[in-house]
Amino acid sequence: MKKRFAYGAAVILPLLMIGVAGAQPAAPATPAPPAPSAAPASPANLSAADKRFVTEAAQGGIAEVQLAQMAQQKTQDGTVKTFAQRMIDDHTPNNEQLVKLATEKGLTPPTEPNASQQRMMTHLQGLAGAKFDHAYLAGQIKAHQMMLKEFKQEAKNGTDPDLKAFATQTIPVIEQHLSMAEGDKTAAM
Repeated sequence: MKKRFAYGAAVILPLLMIGVAGAQPAAPATPAPPAPSAAPASPANLSAADKRFVTEAAQGGIAEVQLAQMAQQKTQDGTVKTFAQRMIDDHTPNNEQLVKLATEKGLTPPTEPNASQQRMMTHLQGLAGAKFDHAYLAGQIKAHQMMLKEFKQEAKNGTDPDLKAFATQTIPVIEQHLSMAEGDKTAAM
C-alpha cells in the first residue's frame, strides 16, 4: 500500500504543480448560496405525552426563575438567597435549552408559568420575613418533587429521543435542588 501511495504521489504531484504553475489567476470566488435551513419538525411527530412534558417543563422552569428573583428581593436569609441564586443560575440555561429543543421540534413552548404557579407567586408576594422564607422553600420542595416525577416519566417513557435525553440529563439537577430546598427549609425553621 505504501508503494501505491508513493507511486500515486509521484505521478499526481508533478501534474498538480504544472497545473498550478500554468494556471491563470482564478476569478474571485462567488460565495455559495446559503444552505437551506432544515424546516422545523412538525409537532404532530411528537406524542401527546412529549408535548405535555415540554409545556410543563417550560412552565416549571419559568416559575422557578421568577420565584427565585422574588426571593432574592424579599428574603433577608442568606441561605435562602443562595438557594434562590442557584435556581436562577441553573434554570436559566436549562430553560434556554428546552426552548431551543422545543423549537427544533416545531413547538412553541409557553412563556409564562401556569395558573397554579402564578397563584403561588401572588401568595408569596404578600408574605415577608420568615413566613416568606418558609412558604417559598415549602413551595420549592413541592415543585421540585412534581418536576422530578415529570422528568423521570419522560426519561423512562418519552418517545422523542432528544426530549428523553434532556429529561435524563436534568434529573440529577432537580434532585440536587430538591435536596437543597429540604435542607434549607429545615435550617430556616
